Amino acid sequence: MEDRDFHQEFEKLLQEETNLQTYSKGDIVKGVIVRKQPDITFVDIGQKTEVAIDTSEVEEFNEGDEIEAVYLGKRGKEGYLLISRRPITFKQTVEKLQQAYNNRERVKAKLLEKKEKGFLVSLSGLRAYLPISQAGLKEGEELPPAEFEVYIINFDNSGKSPRIVVSRKSVIKEDLQQKKDQILQLLKEGQTVRAKVKKITDKGVILTLEDAVDGFLPNSLYSWDKSRKPQQELSTGEELEVVVKEIDNDKQRVLFSRRDLEPDAWKEFDKQIGDEVEAVVKGINDHGLVVKVGDLEGFIYKMETDHINPLDYKNRFKVGQTVKAKIIELDRDKRRLKLSIKATTPHPVDQFISQNPEGSTVKGKIKETKNKIAIIDLGDIEGILHLEDATWNPKIKNINTVLKAKKPTTFKVLGKEGNRVKLGLKPEQDPFEVYVSNHKEG
Repeated sequence: MEDRDFHQEFEKLLQEETNLQTYSKGDIVKGVIVRKQPDITFVDIGQKTEVAIDTSEVEEFNEGDEIEAVYLGKRGKEGYLLISRRPITFKQTVEKLQQAYNNRERVKAKLLEKKEKGFLVSLSGLRAYLPISQAGLKEGEELPPAEFEVYIINFDNSGKSPRIVVSRKSVIKEDLQQKKDQILQLLKEGQTVRAKVKKITDKGVILTLEDAVDGFLPNSLYSWDKSRKPQQELSTGEELEVVVKEIDNDKQRVLFSRRDLEPDAWKEFDKQIGDEVEAVVKGINDHGLVVKVGDLEGFIYKMETDHINPLDYKNRFKVGQTVKAKIIELDRDKRRLKLSIKATTPHPVDQFISQNPEGSTVKGKIKETKNKIAIIDLGDIEGILHLEDATWNPKIKNINTVLKAKKPTTFKVLGKEGNRVKLGLKPEQDPFEVYVSNHKEG
């Protein structure tokens, strides 16, 4: 019985050897998987011949599946004749990658290890090089992810194994551009969106939509309240709601506005030209006062600060001071508000003359004299006395001659001259003419 079994096994081996004499090392054979074990898988290649292949090479196949492999022309440690799919898969992979390179198609890459100036990656089992310049790493990143897509940017198949260089950066750039195009296609002017602060500058804030489309929020469009500054209120990485103001499809950039989400204080302002309002001084410059009227910013020109001494405004006003002013210009479209402090009170000279009409006499002190005029102190205001209003005598050329002789303290109100009261000192009639009329010949 034992001799018969031995002879049957021997006959089987002889038959296999006879069958395999038709194959040479490196030939491609076809077979069907008959048994899969953890380490070895058996394949029937016909003519009652079974060969073995490493199970790791046929993980994606099941028993009963037909495969192609290369005959290795040798036996394994267990004595089984060996085949391998590696040469076939290598060739198929090379062809597939060559096609991906020629057609600029993406391929999947697995990170293997980091090198001095780049990374080694695996493309379906073939090694490739990813230069650091093509890795598409963000600031602070040291490694790309474990798996990612790449484009093959160099493929040299002149050696035993192809030399392959890949780029992840071009994939990221392409994906970003597609994302930009999609966002811009859906974006409409006037639309409210949520954006993230990317960078804060002196002139405004750079915002980004979904880390793809960048836009600008200028200081002027941050708030109707010009005292509010984005540099003081926002921080990098913060999200906020804004309105799409303008879209530049050519440059793929957006202009944002935050103030469009706020109530328009100019439209809600219920005052008109001629109304008196309270204004708070927010700034003082060489041209006048910058003031706040409610939520609006207005301006008081320096010559509108006082009737008599407008140029002394820097000494008379302080930041934070509340003043009463009258609206003299209001343009809601141009957002312009001009006010006047002096318009809230009558001119002191007009008020003085209303209390001391022309022809009446008032008391005053000589403040200073010049050749033909004298300035008279009338208290809160000044009067002016001209030489021709001080004497009838045409021979007198200097007003001091008149004033030293009379030393007057009472003057006649003649009217208004600029910001002063025009005064007179001479009698209504020329004394000489009066004398002549009273002393006729004969």
